[in-house]
Amino acid sequence: MHKNTASEQDIVNLNDDEKNQLTFQLSQILENWKLEDSDQLIILGLEDIIKPRHLYLYRRGDKAFEFNDNMVKRSRMILGIHESLGTTFPTNKEYASVWLKRSVKKFKHKTPLELMLSGDGGMNRVWHFLDCTQGWRS
Repeated sequence: MHKNTASEQDIVNLNDDEKNQLTFQLSQILENWKLEDSDQLIILGLEDIIKPRHLYLYRRGDKAFEFNDNMVKRSRMILGIHESLGTTFPTNKEYASVWLKRSVKKFKHKTPLELMLSGDGGMNRVWHFLDCTQGWRS
């Protein structure tokens, strides 16, 4: 397991402080990717649970996400994609947000963000594209 990618068991056993820290970390990643609030909620799988205008409560640490099975899976994928983008673009962290919004030939000219917004399958495709070791684990 990568050092920054929490295992599902680790996330399930988090205490409240750790859930707050993970919520903050996920919020920061999505903010650094320069995503709209509505897109952030879709990627987190929370679009039917949290209103975009309430995301600030999670970003500033007032509330933690509810880490059910779906949220655990989404968290792992977000952290994995984030880590892989850092490896892919080690000298320019800002480029991750640019790359996510550029069409990729391998994705039939869709953007990685479009795939990620399409659900778990799309998020996995992006993660596997960035980190070939994910294909070995599936």
